[in-house]
Amino acid sequence: MDKKRLSIIGRGTVGCLTALNFSNKGYDIDWYHDPNTPALSVGEGTDLSIPKFLQKQMGFNHDDFIKLDGHYKLGIEKINWGKNPFTHWFPPSNLSWHINANKLQNHIIDRIGDKVNIIEKKIEHKDIENIRYIIDCSGKPSDINELTFTPIPVNKAYVMQCPWERPRFDKTICIAKSYGWVFLIPLQNRCSVGYIFNNHFSTILDLSTDIEDILTEYNLEPNPELTRNMSFSNYYRKNNFQKNVSYNGNASSFLEPLEATSLGTSIRVIDKITNILESNDCLEMSNHLHELFLKETIDIIMLHYLIDPPIKNGFWEHANHKANTWFSKRYKDYPKIRLITKSSSLHYGTWYEESFKQNIKGLNILDKLNNFKW
Repeated sequence: MDKKRLSIIGRGTVGCLTALNFSNKGYDIDWYHDPNTPALSVGEGTDLSIPKFLQKQMGFNHDDFIKLDGHYKLGIEKINWGKNPFTHWFPPSNLSWHINANKLQNHIIDRIGDKVNIIEKKIEHKDIENIRYIIDCSGKPSDINELTFTPIPVNKAYVMQCPWERPRFDKTICIAKSYGWVFLIPLQNRCSVGYIFNNHFSTILDLSTDIEDILTEYNLEPNPELTRNMSFSNYYRKNNFQKNVSYNGNASSFLEPLEATSLGTSIRVIDKITNILESNDCLEMSNHLHELFLKETIDIIMLHYLIDPPIKNGFWEHANHKANTWFSKRYKDYPKIRLITKSSSLHYGTWYEESFKQNIKGLNILDKLNNFKW
């Protein structure tokens, strides 16, 4: 197999980022996508890795970012998650972006379209000539036996697009509510509003009533034609890196958007695949480290469900139980997790030490973490 020849499947955000990376490295790429399957606009609220990746890969600058309806992201403001609102600020020398994912996809395709062979065709692995290495970015796997499901307690998103004349804030806002939590993502011409919840504990009617106070407070008027109700699972693939194929994006994992870890995880997977192809990294070790990384990302998300529930109801009791069960086992089995309450420097999951400090303090959960026995 010629490892300089790749087939990439899927032209969503992660498929585009993957094609961008390997086309820049001189790979011969066949890039497949099913024209009857619309690309998902995942990752509009990014983490710190996206600006660095796009600048390195395509000289992306603020002029390009404005063309994508982009707006600055200085951190993540969290309301109702603790006694007082707080912000997970990014370091002063860093910022991230809120971007229109569909426009980012088109921007990348316009930039690299003449360097890759784009094939509008639904395809299966067995139909690709065997001399090519496959990177599958085609979406959630159909075979659930390939997946490990996580205890993250939400499984649905009720998403609205609210047009406005200009951005009104510079942070992603996450608000804990009765049945889950609500995000607000500011772009130049609209604000994305999404209620993340569990459909075992609430209905769309419950949500539409519960979110009215947020829409009123932020003076937002949803466009009814751009309202979506989406289901999802929280999972990761057990064997992500294989001899002839690796997976990225939703084909690799999906974890709910709290802390906006999806694109950062995808860039990390791109780096892993690069090392496998160019440095012959061990597949077994790559899969092991990838699983550890994803479990650390789950830790970051589950921290938020350790809070004293903002309202005592079925959802928050369920979420709190899931979080306590998760951390009880993690503190017993994974020594590194004990460091997140300490002051030593720590790179854990997608974030660094200061991010953990801000979240643990703002969520007011230090005592709860220290009370876990090991």
